[in-house]
Amino acid sequence: MHDFVVKEIRNIYSSYDGWKITSHSLENGYDTLVSMERRMGGHRESVKVLVTLSKSIPSPLPEELTRADRAADGTVTRHDYAVMVPANADVSAVPAGVRIYTMKSFAFEGKELVWVKKPVQKSKSEPTKLPA
Repeated sequence: MHDFVVKEIRNIYSSYDGWKITSHSLENGYDTLVSMERRMGGHRESVKVLVTLSKSIPSPLPEELTRADRAADGTVTRHDYAVMVPANADVSAVPAGVRIYTMKSFAFEGKELVWVKKPVQKSKSEPTKLPA
């Protein structure tokens, strides 16, 4: 499950753009805190994303997510944080101003968490024949 989530985060925060990604699990099951960091224009940018597979967001948000880390070398750090949830999750408890990313790999159908697969392209046309 976490491989799909990391892939979705890498689509948003690409290593091509200089983002270095680290993650660690929180105490409450499948919730994970993913930290991204890069240096851009003389500044250090830091983004933390709380990834949860629950139907509703924990309220209040964990302190680890909202706490800004200090840089050891004294550079100015720009800190941001966000939440990543499955599609159709209840995000009403998320405070205003917090970015919300919706997973494309997982969604809730009723109360069940389901894995959303890519649709298979089906064609009723005849196969292409190679010239003799």
